[in-house]
Amino acid sequence: MLGLVIPVLLMTQCSSSREVVKTKPPALVGMEGLKEVCRCSDTIRNILISKAETLIITEEERYEATVTVYAVKDSFIYISAVNSGFEILRAALDPDSITVIDRINKVVYRTPVRRRFGYQHPVDFRDVQNIISRYFICDDMGMARELNFHDIEFHFDEPDIRKCITFNRESLRMDKFEFSHTQTDKYIKGERREKDFRIFSNFMITEFEIVAKSGTMLYNQELAVKMNVNPRKYNLINL
Repeated sequence: MLGLVIPVLLMTQCSSSREVVKTKPPALVGMEGLKEVCRCSDTIRNILISKAETLIITEEERYEATVTVYAVKDSFIYISAVNSGFEILRAALDPDSITVIDRINKVVYRTPVRRRFGYQHPVDFRDVQNIISRYFICDDMGMARELNFHDIEFHFDEPDIRKCITFNRESLRMDKFEFSHTQTDKYIKGERREKDFRIFSNFMITEFEIVAKSGTMLYNQELAVKMNVNPRKYNLINL
């Protein structure tokens, strides 16, 4: 279940997502259009996504879930996945750590975002934040370039990790992303399809695929988050 945390957050990019509070739509395309979006969204500090529909597929399990995502800029990301009225997963990510509560197996997973020994994970907090919403990527405009009059591509390459996010030049929607660790062969990738967004990865402890669509988005809302569990009923695993 831990491997599902980061990709599920990406459902906000689905073409059918509905924004309840809209910023002014850009009048321009390409880099100028994206800069205009950023100027219109400079007061956005947090984003709440609710009622997002996802199909989560692992090697042995398949869940249709309704997902809530809450992201506070540069601070905190939270996710809750509910299947048939029962919460199957709750997770929190901050710049230093990931905590996942697996409700089905009664396990709490914890891991640092950057490990002290060995290679780090293929993504860090900032990477995840940038693929939750285009409004969070505005601080990294210096990493972007226009390609072939069709795409805007952001590159965040590191010595051992390829990091790439691609937006459609006209619609300014995210079309795909790729985070690949060349030394460990761990990856997280996503691509827009006709009616949904597909995410696939072997990150953390299992291979999985997620298909996401729909959802309602609100800005600058407050959400109470609780990550405590009864230690007598849950096992703790540090990764």
